[in-house]
Amino acid sequence: MRAFLAHATCAVPRTSGQPPRCATPEIWALGCHVLERPLARLLAADTAERLHPEDEARWRALITRREQGEPLAYLIGHTEFWSLTLTVTPDVLVPRPETEILVERALAVPAAGGACYLDVGTGSGAVALALKKERPRAHVAACDQSRAALTVARANAKALCLDVAFWLGSWSDAIVAGSCDLVVSNPPYVESADPCLDSDGLRYEPRGALDGGTDGLRAIAALLPAAVRVLRPRGRLLVEHGARQDRPVQSLFERAGLTDIVTHADYAGHPRVTEGVRHG
Repeated sequence: MRAFLAHATCAVPRTSGQPPRCATPEIWALGCHVLERPLARLLAADTAERLHPEDEARWRALITRREQGEPLAYLIGHTEFWSLTLTVTPDVLVPRPETEILVERALAVPAAGGACYLDVGTGSGAVALALKKERPRAHVAACDQSRAALTVARANAKALCLDVAFWLGSWSDAIVAGSCDLVVSNPPYVESADPCLDSDGLRYEPRGALDGGTDGLRAIAALLPAAVRVLRPRGRLLVEHGARQDRPVQSLFERAGLTDIVTHADYAGHPRVTEGVRHG
């Protein structure tokens, strides 16, 4: 067994004889982060390496934090989304695999070279940057009400060499009416009383990016009139929402005057993204 794997096993804090909640791959990921070396290089070592006491202490501390529910992405400072490596901090949500459905559906919409896309509530910039990567000729803009989140998003855009326009603001207040071909958003949609907000993982993430009010629909209801205002005729709105919110979200789309409304399922088969078209 390679020295790294042995260290990974012995570094796990044990309490009351119970197995750790931190999975072995996560232990490896934390070790690679501490040692600043890829796993393949560590596994390829033929001779044992003595772990420096300071490195071991850092590693143990990170494992303990992970065991307490802190997201792995915050501990190592980055995550993967749509084949992009994104910096994440506790100022932004950790991008979820199901949000890739939002990107997939956006890319399913035919677009001319000069199409204009708007990502509302961009957080880490994940969706906007994925769209720009796949549609380099499109004009992609993104906004967020959090100055700290925009700092993260701009840093990600710079690191990835992707030209996305970011601004601090509420929804689409800086966008000219009738100027967008596509508006996408992953808004806060968790009900305020949902106990999951205080569970492991979510309790470490920004509450304002999760809490959608009493029914979870507050942000979506506020977004719709603004999105309709900035969409061009035949422009589309795509919104991520909770797995049991498809019917009420469809009703909100209808009331806003959108047509051709359809809800797309995520990889687990749950309703996740609702799409509508602006006519007129």
